[in-house]
Amino acid sequence: MGTSEALISHSTFLAEGLAVAMAMLTAPLLADLAVCIAGNLRRGPRAHAAKVREIRLAVVVPAHDEEAMIERTVQSLFAAGCAPNSSLFAEDSSAEAWSVPVTVVAHNCSDQTATVAAVTGARVVELNHVRMRGKGVALRCGFEAARAAGANAFLVVDADSVVSRNLVAATTAALERGAVATQCRYELELPSSRKATSLERLRVLAFRGINVLRARGRASLGFSAGVFGNGFAVADETIERVPFTVDSICEDLEYHVQLVLARLRVAWVEEAYVHAPLAPVRSAQATQEARWEGGRFHVATRATGKLLAAMARGNWRTSEMLAEAWSLPISRGVLALILAACLPVYWLHVFAIAGAALVLAYVLEAVLLGDNPWRDFAALASAPVHILWKLAITPLVLRQSRGGAEWARTQREAHTP
Repeated sequence: MGTSEALISHSTFLAEGLAVAMAMLTAPLLADLAVCIAGNLRRGPRAHAAKVREIRLAVVVPAHDEEAMIERTVQSLFAAGCAPNSSLFAEDSSAEAWSVPVTVVAHNCSDQTATVAAVTGARVVELNHVRMRGKGVALRCGFEAARAAGANAFLVVDADSVVSRNLVAATTAALERGAVATQCRYELELPSSRKATSLERLRVLAFRGINVLRARGRASLGFSAGVFGNGFAVADETIERVPFTVDSICEDLEYHVQLVLARLRVAWVEEAYVHAPLAPVRSAQATQEARWEGGRFHVATRATGKLLAAMARGNWRTSEMLAEAWSLPISRGVLALILAACLPVYWLHVFAIAGAALVLAYVLEAVLLGDNPWRDFAALASAPVHILWKLAITPLVLRQSRGGAEWARTQREAHTP
């Protein structure tokens, strides 16, 4: 074989190897998109199951330096049917007389979060311990406090969020019908004090795809909807079976993995929502997204072996959980498909075209779920800028994936009610 033939053979081998690697990299994302698209297309009227148990729900709000947001959050919970601390009566904790309490866990706060929450009317538990860090620690403390007050189910709401007026009722109803855990719609709010930029709209759209479109699609096909750490509820008996011992920066994904491994399914609450503000500052947004992505990668690497073993034992729901854990963010997936189309491998071109069709269908479904589809369509023009930005923060994502990231407050704009 001549030198030129050897070079061609070597180049072909290298291209094929890169093609296989690119296909493996994007396959989990495309599988996850296919599931959610199919699930959303087949959605129909839901059967209303009968009530099978009594639920005494309590709301737990983990908070770290949230004095600027906590009042708005607690007031929205009162508007949703929760009871102020002054109106709670511990003497009668029956389901019929139960008043849903709000417990704010002020965890290692250096501001007036605890004071503001107490004045607003919430129960407050202050947890100040240098060595006890993380949202998981705060949630365990809140669950224990709510359980001691008579609750047998817990709804988690982040301290920067507002909730729909039907959230408490819808969550309680789902748990009463037998759900072991629930997740409602979780979306980001655009700035209320100014016009949103195209990049901000794009990020809200991407968030909607992950936390609404994919969740409802999975649930429609019989998979577990997911746990997003905000608007998530769990029955006490579920915690008894699968203890909430997670402490990573992505404690929601980590706990969801444990639920799926235990053959438990999170039910989707379509009619209720929680909204949280978008991080507007570019540096704050980079830190937040890097923590999410890095944390997910850390959880995925630790959970893969267990998920594969469970799949081999017949737990079919772990297949979708595995795809979710290893699914690239949509922007990185698009970049990978573009790179795949540039390689001189025919079958990879077909793969990239099929993947692009899935991405397009997914984006269209996410756009149509919003309240202003035309503006969301227009925002897609800024996608190339967002993809390049995601590429630029890759080193930060890799640093966060080492598992040492801590729970921290994200800088945000002041939000008016």
